[in-house]
Amino acid sequence: MSLARFCRKPVAIIQSTQSVAEAAETLRDQHVGALVVVQEDLHPVGMLTDRDIVTRVLAARKDATATSVADVMSPRPFVARLTDSIDMTLFALRQHGVRRLPIVDEQGRVAGLVSLDDLWVLLSAELDQTAAVVRDNQGP
Repeated sequence: MSLARFCRKPVAIIQSTQSVAEAAETLRDQHVGALVVVQEDLHPVGMLTDRDIVTRVLAARKDATATSVADVMSPRPFVARLTDSIDMTLFALRQHGVRRLPIVDEQGRVAGLVSLDDLWVLLSAELDQTAAVVRDNQGP
């Protein structure tokens, strides 16, 4: 199974030149906890999470309107490809110690976002279906 199934909903993105205040508004308005930071051609250049804003801006008492996303984002994000398998993606998440990976298409443009939570939901549903088959085939 490939990651293409996780690319059905819009990805929350932001430009690195925008302010952290704008990023916070985008997080709020789109009800998400992370933004993929992109260049104008939609190639990912970073990730920005709500936790990044708290620890790198608010706790440091920086002005969110005067601080750019580029100043506080995590640069050069690890990415997954549309054709990557769930197994490969789980391995990449663990190997890199991250909870989210932007998914890129063949041209390297953002096509989606996959999170560890997304994969846990998928895997638990698969296990539930497997358990149901086993229960149904046990007989009286």
